[in-house]
Amino acid sequence: MEAGSASVRNRGLYGAVVLLLLAGGVVPLAAQPDISPAEYRARRAALRAKITDGPVVLFGQAGGPGSESYFVFRQESNFEYLSGWREPGAVLIVAPESSPPRSGGDALPAEILFLPPRDPSEEAWTGPQPDPQDPATVAITGFQTVRSRNQFETELVRYGKSYGKIYTLLPTPHDSEPDQALRRERVEQLKKLVAGAEIQDARRALGALRQIKSPAEVVLIRRAIDCTIDAHLAAGRAIRPGFAEYEIAALMKYTFEKQGCTNTAFDPIIGAGWRSTILHYTGGRERMESGDLIVLDVGAEYAGYAADLSRTLPVNGKFTPRQREIYEIVLGAQKAVIAAARPGMTLYGRGPNSLQQIARDYLAAHGKDQRGDSLGKYFIHGIGHTIGLDVHDLTEASPVLQEGMVLALEPGLYLPEEKIGVRIEDNILVTKDGAELLSSRLPREPDEIERWMSQRMD
Repeated sequence: MEAGSASVRNRGLYGAVVLLLLAGGVVPLAAQPDISPAEYRARRAALRAKITDGPVVLFGQAGGPGSESYFVFRQESNFEYLSGWREPGAVLIVAPESSPPRSGGDALPAEILFLPPRDPSEEAWTGPQPDPQDPATVAITGFQTVRSRNQFETELVRYGKSYGKIYTLLPTPHDSEPDQALRRERVEQLKKLVAGAEIQDARRALGALRQIKSPAEVVLIRRAIDCTIDAHLAAGRAIRPGFAEYEIAALMKYTFEKQGCTNTAFDPIIGAGWRSTILHYTGGRERMESGDLIVLDVGAEYAGYAADLSRTLPVNGKFTPRQREIYEIVLGAQKAVIAAARPGMTLYGRGPNSLQQIARDYLAAHGKDQRGDSLGKYFIHGIGHTIGLDVHDLTEASPVLQEGMVLALEPGLYLPEEKIGVRIEDNILVTKDGAELLSSRLPREPDEIERWMSQRMD
C-alpha cells in the first residue's frame, strides 16, 4: 500500500465509488451483470476439478496507457469466464484443490487474482483505478486472495516448486498474428519463471466448461438475440435499391446501442448481389440494386455474450421465382437440422447423427444449378458453431450436443454465376429432448419476409 495522505484519498475515492454503486443496486463495470460471484467461483472450482496436476495461469487483456486508450476495453473471454473481472492488466492463478504447501510451510492459495498497482497519474484519463490492497476492491472481486501484479512472478515461482506442469493458453493457428505472438511471449515468460516446468494448454478443459451455458448466461444471450432481432427488423424495413450496404450496417449498429447492446459480436457481414456469395464480405461500400438479394449476417453483444443471426432479403421487397426456389431449399435444410438437434447429435462429421450431414444430404437432394447439377456442392461451410462469450465460442473440436449448449445453425447456398447467395442463420438452445428456437421472432418464411419488407420506412 502506498503511503501518504494523497494515496489514502485516491484509494478512498475508488472505494467510495464501489460502495455507492453497490448501495444503489448497480453492478460495477468490473463485474459482469447478472452473473453472480458464486457462479464465477463454481466455474473456477469446475476447472480445478478438471486440471489436477498443476496451476492454470491466465493473462487478462492488457490496456494501453490512459492517453492511448482509444477503444472500449474488452476482457479476454476465458479470463472473463473464470473471473468476471473487466479491468485491464490482471492475471489469474487457479491451482488444484489439494495444493501442497510451499517451501515456507504454509498452504498455497487455491486461487489468486493479481491486479495492477494503482497509478494516480493515469486516473485523469481512465477514472478511479482499483487498488489491489483496498478492502473495497477485494470485496467486489469474489476472490479471497487479491494481490498486486508486481507479486505475480514471486508467487508463480512458489507454485513452480510444487508442480511440474503449468497450464495456460497456447497459441493456435486460429489466433490472429498479434495474439499468437503475445501468447508465445507469455509462454516463454512462464518457462523462464518456472524452469523445467512443462507448459500445457488449458484450452480443452475450458472449452468443455464453456460449451454448457448456465441459466444466467442464457438470459444474457437471449438479450443479445433480442437486440439483434430488433436490428434486423429495422434493416428489413429500410432496405431499398440505391442504398449503400454501409448505411444498413450503421442502422443496425445504432439499433444495438439504442437497445443496450453496446458492441457488435463481429464486424457486420452485409453484401448484396454477387457479394452475397462471399462468406465473410465486410467491404460494405457498394450500393444495392433492384433484383439483388442481400445477406445480413450480424450479431450484437450484450454484457460480453454474443448473438449471430443471418437473413437473406430481396432488395426490392419481392423474391424472383429463382431466388425464392433457392431460399426455400436453404430454409428446408435449416428446418431439418433444427428438428434433428438434440442431445447426442454431433455438430459436424458424417453419418445420421451429424447435423452437418443432414444439411448436406438435404441440399444435395433438392434443386439444380444452371447446368442441371446438384446444389450440394454450393454449401461450402460448416453447419454452425457454438455461441457464448465469443461468437465462435470455445468448445471441443467436434462437439456432441448436450443440454444447455447454444448454437448458431446456418445452412447456405452460394451460386456466383447467378448472383445468388442465401444464408439463413438462427440461434437455438439445446434442451433435454430437442431444441428451442431462440430467434423465432425474426421472420424467415419468404411470404413473411415480403410482408415485413413492405412496411418500409419513409
